[in-house]
Amino acid sequence: MTLAFVSIISGIALIWISAEKLEKYSVLAAKQFGMSPFLIGSTVIAFGTSAPEMLTTFFVSLEGQGVMVIGNVIGSNVANLSLVFGSMLFVVSLKKQKTSQPNSINKNLLILMLSSLLVWCVIAIDPFTIISSIVLLTALFSVIYYWYKNNKIMSDIENTESSKKNSFIKLVISLLCLVFAAWLITTGANLILNNFNLGQLFIGYTVLAIGTSLPEIAASVSLALKSRYEAVAGTLIGSNIFNGLCVLAIPGLFVNSRMSEGWEYSEWSSLLVILFGITLIFCTYIFMLSKRTRRASLSLSILFLSIYFISLIYAY
Repeated sequence: MTLAFVSIISGIALIWISAEKLEKYSVLAAKQFGMSPFLIGSTVIAFGTSAPEMLTTFFVSLEGQGVMVIGNVIGSNVANLSLVFGSMLFVVSLKKQKTSQPNSINKNLLILMLSSLLVWCVIAIDPFTIISSIVLLTALFSVIYYWYKNNKIMSDIENTESSKKNSFIKLVISLLCLVFAAWLITTGANLILNNFNLGQLFIGYTVLAIGTSLPEIAASVSLALKSRYEAVAGTLIGSNIFNGLCVLAIPGLFVNSRMSEGWEYSEWSSLLVILFGITLIFCTYIFMLSKRTRRASLSLSILFLSIYFISLIYAY
């Protein structure tokens, strides 16, 4: 049991460090290869913050534990909006500061809602088929193409020195560290699963989801400390879209009959309602901020934070 907790804690610590480095050096490497700022924002940064979810999903899929994958995706997206955004909103409300959002974010809110509906439909029908993977990946590439054509940057990009040496080598090292971190967390999660018999759903929704959401948490904390609250929403929108359309597509690519063992949609319907509900509240609030500047709501921040802990009851 000690080995399980050591593996998870070590993996989380390594993810916290390596994910930040991956994002930094991926931007530098992309600039050196002549990628546009938009393309960096919509693809490279989105990949960087969602890489832990993708890698843990890959390792879990190798074990044929598809139910844990679904828990990871839903849990990560709920955690992004409830824990990450809720915490940021709580800090801003205590400071009694006002915040706003640009009007350009509204189209991306619509994309987030549509992608959430698509994820719900795929999970309700069958998330473990190659057809589901094709549908999700087609939607993902369509979104990336839309961002490209409309030249909107989804993520906050720091101004960095594109002349940084050895950025590609450091990018590869960061990715390898992230792969190892994802393997550590997956190993620890499987040990807990075998010892406590908590179920793939609960382990995926808690251990994997929280562990792999650390890049978003780190990025949001960093932005909040710099009083750049508006950028947090864009980061979370991009991350949730990427998680739903890319990470969820991975299990179906394995075409493994073991993947759906223990799968019952009825066990997940309440969590999907919670995910869609908090996404709707989030989008409504951000839309209101795009219309006029408002003081951060303490009660709303408490609502966001409470939703995650309430959802744990249904996951358990």
